[in-house]
Amino acid sequence: MKKPKKSEDCRLTGGTWRSYYDDKTVTDARRLDIDHVVPLAEAWDAGASKWTTDRREQYTNDLTAPRSLVAVSSGPNRAKGDKDPAE
Repeated sequence: MKKPKKSEDCRLTGGTWRSYYDDKTVTDARRLDIDHVVPLAEAWDAGASKWTTDRREQYTNDLTAPRSLVAVSSGPNRAKGDKDPAE
């Protein structure tokens, strides 16, 4: 994929992304959502409700795991909602 350029007003232009859910190539960043592969609601039900606020924040913003937060085309992401990966 091609890295975008960031303008002075922080807009991204010129990049391409591969949507994780439907394998589409997206060239307009406005057509992307950033999604948690394991939804926050699923994490909450699986025990995150007992985590400290700091640990929940770390999970929510984790950029180290390759599939923690993914760029996806907005349609499939919004249809997925808060379903877990198995669904």
